[in-house]
Amino acid sequence: MDIKVFIQARMSSSRFPGKVLAPVNGKPMIARVIECIKREFNETSIIVATSNEISDDPLALYVQSLGIKVFRGSLENVFGRFQSCLQENPCDWFFRISADSPLLNSKILKTMTSYVDESLDLITNVQKRTFPHGHSVELLNAKSFSKIDSNRLSDSDCEHVTKFYYTHVGEYKILNLENIDADYSKLNFVVDTFGDLQRVEEMESKVNYDFLPQVKVTE
Repeated sequence: MDIKVFIQARMSSSRFPGKVLAPVNGKPMIARVIECIKREFNETSIIVATSNEISDDPLALYVQSLGIKVFRGSLENVFGRFQSCLQENPCDWFFRISADSPLLNSKILKTMTSYVDESLDLITNVQKRTFPHGHSVELLNAKSFSKIDSNRLSDSDCEHVTKFYYTHVGEYKILNLENIDADYSKLNFVVDTFGDLQRVEEMESKVNYDFLPQVKVTE
C-alpha cells in the first residue's frame, strides 16, 4: 500500500503572514511538521503542497533544502492543487496535513493507517471533532478523490480540500476516529496567530503531545 503525506502550506496567512517559516522554539514551523511526520513515514513519502505565487518562493526553497519534495499549484483552489499534486505523485492513499500544526501527534497517522480499507473513501478525526486543534488528520482514498468532478464544487469546496465529502456524506463512506480522552480533547496545538505561537512554544515542554491516543470508530 503506497501512502503519501501532502502538507498544505502557504506564506500568505491573513492573521499571521509567513507563519509556516516562523521559528517554534528555534526551528521553522514547517520543519517541525515534517519532523513529526518522519517519525512514521520516510521523507520520500512527504510532499509539501504550496502555491505557485511568488510569496511562496521562500517556503519552496527552504523545504527543498530539507530534501523534501515540493508541489506548487493554485493558491485559492486548494482542492485543485491537491488533485494536481496527486496526479504528479500517484499513490493509493494520502494524508492531508496542515502546516500550522508544529506539535502534530504522529501516532494519529499510525493509528489511521491501521483502518485503511478499499471500501472507504475517507478516514478522518474531524468529522466529529474530539481531537485537539492542531491534531487534525485526514486520510483520503486517492482513487475516490481523483474522481471528484471539479465542476460540482462550490468556491468553499475549492478552498477546503475535504469539505465536499462532509457535505455529500450520502455519496461517500467515511470512517471517523473519536478520541475518548476528554482532557486531551480540550487542548489546542494549532498556530493561527503570533500569540498562538508563543502559547505552543510554552506547551511543548509541559504537555505530552505524541502519545498513542485511545479511539473509538464511528461511521
